[in-house]
Amino acid sequence: MADKATKPVPDETRRKPGRGRRSREATRQKLIDAALRVMARKGVDGTAIADITEEADVGFGSFYNHFKTKGELAEVVFHVHAEGISAITKTIARQEKDQAVAVSFIHKVFLTKAVADPVWGWFLIHTANWLPELWSVFAEQGTDDIRRGIAEGRFTVSSEETAMRIILASLVATMRLMLDGQAKAGLEAETIECLLRMLGVPGDEARKLSRRKLPAYVAELLRQKTSEPGAASAD
Repeated sequence: MADKATKPVPDETRRKPGRGRRSREATRQKLIDAALRVMARKGVDGTAIADITEEADVGFGSFYNHFKTKGELAEVVFHVHAEGISAITKTIARQEKDQAVAVSFIHKVFLTKAVADPVWGWFLIHTANWLPELWSVFAEQGTDDIRRGIAEGRFTVSSEETAMRIILASLVATMRLMLDGQAKAGLEAETIECLLRMLGVPGDEARKLSRRKLPAYVAELLRQKTSEPGAASAD
């Protein structure tokens, strides 16, 4: 007689834990995607947990199986999507030998990404004030880029930290105008030109750099990141 302890476990029984785990992960992703869309429309303060669970089409109690607070979820949403743009800007910093060229492309990436993925753009705008500490993800990398530009003799600012704060504030303000449909023709290039001038790039050169198209490798990275799951469309 076969030992019951050594009886083969039915395939269906073995699959159940896997299905449960996948279901849990799927629910968590639904909440992240829903929070991105709702917070992009209403801002973080104006968003209730019930708004998120309704958008995600999950039970209200499911929220607390994955996140403790709305703020924690907002941080997760930010980091999930910020990693993609951060990867692009790091690639640019490695590829471009001239730091002025690299920085001009990085500024253009921020603005281009916001217009191509407006849900992410509005989320960024709303979190700029609500979760300012998260912007250290961009500020630290940007400050390092400016510091390298100073070492190369391309930039002449006396404080890279202050310059970076001005840059982020300017990019967010321009982003808002572009997403609101209030941007005049050429605003993107004008913003980048002004920021390059502030860093110490001569006027004529700053103007030329601000009007350069993104190179093919950057455009392709942007296309990939914008088309990845989680890059929501505006409703």
